[in-house]
Amino acid sequence: RKYKVGEIYKADVVKPRSYQHHKLAFALLSLTFQNQERYDNFDDFRKAVAIAAGHSREFVSLDGEVMREAGSLSFDSLDEVEFGRVMASMMTVCAHILHDMDESELAAQVGIYADQHYGNAA
Repeated sequence: RKYKVGEIYKADVVKPRSYQHHKLAFALLSLTFQNQERYDNFDDFRKAVAIAAGHSREFVSLDGEVMREAGSLSFDSLDEVEFGRVMASMMTVCAHILHDMDESELAAQVGIYADQHYGNAA
């Protein structure tokens, strides 16, 4: 009722996020976290991977220092297209962390891990 025929409206067209892909992303992060030795805290690890994957923003602190903050992986912060780019970059980073593991092999392991821990992933 609020929209009237003949009026001009603006809309953003986005591809909605896939919950299945979201589960795969967290399976990738969890599996890699469990098989690395540098980080003791998952959230710190997740943020470090996001920054290394280029999913971050820079800001200047009150002291004038340029700081980097990891981007969010939440459904509201990325559409499926953007999320796909971030996921591909995180896959590359995680494969490197796991001693240059082949990305296709890692993707297969992530699918298995996601199925076991989060239900059917894809």
